[in-house]
Amino acid sequence: MMKKGSVVAALLALAMVVLFMAKPGQAITCQQVDVALSSCVSYLTGSAGEPSPACCNGVSSIKQNTLTKIDRQTACQCVKDAATKISSLKDDAAQQLPAKCKIQMNVPISKTVDCSQ
Repeated sequence: MMKKGSVVAALLALAMVVLFMAKPGQAITCQQVDVALSSCVSYLTGSAGEPSPACCNGVSSIKQNTLTKIDRQTACQCVKDAATKISSLKDDAAQQLPAKCKIQMNVPISKTVDCSQ
């Protein structure tokens, strides 16, 4: 039986491969956003004080895959939908995530953002 950490690491490695298969200019999907932010859950729920390097890599990949306004709006809605599924998500931590990763994002990370903007 695999240890939980091994399973998580294997899933994250697979997720990163899938995430980087998107070609620039190709529309981002909610699956890509979910994968990109999956390693951020411990930070977003307050069980980790800082986002992990894998989390920041995910945030960076979202930025790289949201070059158009439509991609940013799609990613925004995906992030918002994912955030509402995590009941213990701390919205202030979500909003601070890009800054904590030292990444300027054009996609807000929040449960309450208006993605039509």
